[in-house]
Amino acid sequence: MEQLELFDYRRDYLFDNKNQIAHWYDILQETKDTISYAEHIDPNKGYAIAGMEYEEYVDIKKNNLKELTYDQILSFLKNTKKEKRLEKYKALLKFRNIPYEADLFTWHNSDIL
Repeated sequence: MEQLELFDYRRDYLFDNKNQIAHWYDILQETKDTISYAEHIDPNKGYAIAGMEYEEYVDIKKNNLKELTYDQILSFLKNTKKEKRLEKYKALLKFRNIPYEADLFTWHNSDIL
């Protein structure tokens, strides 16, 4: 029997690192309707506010992409220094008049307390 793949969407890690203090990673991913870029920080137990996770993201609805493609976004992000990636990505979208949603999202993960 062949398994039907219902969610065959892309996900690319642009950065992934961890040490004794935290796990941090940057990811570009797509869903049926959205392309999202996010930078995550997950502090380890005993550091910062253990259990408090952080995600800063930029979401674009696919129907607002105009001529921009996932591969073009991925290439742009890969070729931008990590420290300036969010800022330059937002500037690119503004320049192309592409609406997006951006925010800093935090939540408490009681599993790592």
